[in-house]
Amino acid sequence: MRNRYSWMLLGLVVIVVGFLVGKHYYTRAWAEREIDAFVSEQGVPSKAIYDEKLVWDWMKSGDYVKRFKVRGDSADVVYEYLFFVKDGDVLFVPYSSTSDEPDVKYSPEKTEADFNLYDGEAYEDGDSSLYVEHLKLITGADSGLGNGKFVLHKSSGIFDVDGKEIEADDVKKGDKLKIYLSENTAVKETYPAQIDGKYIFKVVRE
Repeated sequence: MRNRYSWMLLGLVVIVVGFLVGKHYYTRAWAEREIDAFVSEQGVPSKAIYDEKLVWDWMKSGDYVKRFKVRGDSADVVYEYLFFVKDGDVLFVPYSSTSDEPDVKYSPEKTEADFNLYDGEAYEDGDSSLYVEHLKLITGADSGLGNGKFVLHKSSGIFDVDGKEIEADDVKKGDKLKIYLSENTAVKETYPAQIDGKYIFKVVRE
């Protein structure tokens, strides 16, 4: 009888271990597919990738991490991708020995979520730039930009409320605007103050 229960217990252990191993390899393959799709969309050429490793953070998060270097980029820059098993998302977190936030040759395409959203109002008709005042974060937090007038050096990436791209001179005095600015926006302290186009992701005329 004891031998029978021992064999049953052993069989159960084998089944459980087999299930866990199978689940691990299935999840690992899923993680690698999702990361590779992200890398492909990011535009990193497969032939440029070297020192590639995929590891499982089994001791802490249970998530998967892929790291590699890219030919043509700085030799100390490591491209790191975190795959979160819980929701299937991929996060790109490059790092290097010389910088916490290194510039990389292949950056993921930016989206609205990567920028701070401001309300504003045109105080003059647009031309090659936009003229905006009353800039306020929609969250109500202090933006640190001040409440004066700004010249936004932006002639593209301007849309109407329906998503149709328009020209800067289509923006008229009094128009309400939604403006997506980089978190590290630098303001040139002239009068009016000036914001370079590289800090402006998109402008929407309401």
